[in-house]
Amino acid sequence: MRFLGCLLIVACSSFTSAVQGEEQVEGQLVLTHELVEAQYALQLARLQVREYQFVTLPATRRALDDQVELAETEIAVLSRRLRDYEPFLRVGEYSPVRTAAESFSLSYVAAEQRLRQLQDARIDLMRSTRQQYTLYNLQVLHAMTRVAQLRREQLADAQ
Repeated sequence: MRFLGCLLIVACSSFTSAVQGEEQVEGQLVLTHELVEAQYALQLARLQVREYQFVTLPATRRALDDQVELAETEIAVLSRRLRDYEPFLRVGEYSPVRTAAESFSLSYVAAEQRLRQLQDARIDLMRSTRQQYTLYNLQVLHAMTRVAQLRREQLADAQ
């Protein structure tokens, strides 16, 4: 989020100097409010692509990877504990050890389910990443088209 804020400040400062008045000319183009707004929308769309690519997506991946690693470690610990309890489970049906072993068994099943859900979330993230890139790139394309249209209109009016 800080990355997006910093880039937004830089983009806004470059436009602020250009919007001092409508009399400034860039080549043959006059900077109008519409053109500045279109340029702003273009820069914002580009910033959103970069923010997703370099901030949001890596953070989400890291969080999922960390959770998967934690679930795998939890499964390994619970599995070891259940193996350690096996010799004591032969003693009797109502042993206090059996209650602890059943508790670990339930925790083991819950950890396996959580791991499967996290793995599914990781796969969903990979699938949705392409869609997110497409959406962000369409926003950039739309903004670029608007800027180009305004520039063409200005050039046509100037001739």
